[in-house]
Amino acid sequence: MKKSKLISIGSIIVAGTLLVSCASSPAGLQKATASNVGGVLSSQVSVSDIDRGATSVAWNAQVNTDKYSCESDDMVHNVSCVKNSK
Repeated sequence: MKKSKLISIGSIIVAGTLLVSCASSPAGLQKATASNVGGVLSSQVSVSDIDRGATSVAWNAQVNTDKYSCESDDMVHNVSCVKNSK
């Protein structure tokens, strides 16, 4: 393989990795949680215990006094947040 082709492939892999990590950043997860829960701003959401897998991400979220367990695919699409019972 030519050197320029290897560099191009490497650049694509790095760019893809960066996009995935941005989507599952704490700010991205706050936004995804707020959207899934509804009726709150992302600034009202705190996230913790972020667990990034190869194809998924899971985290805990708190919105005011309510706590949620959330999960999603690695691009933070198809978010599911379940309110924890008190």
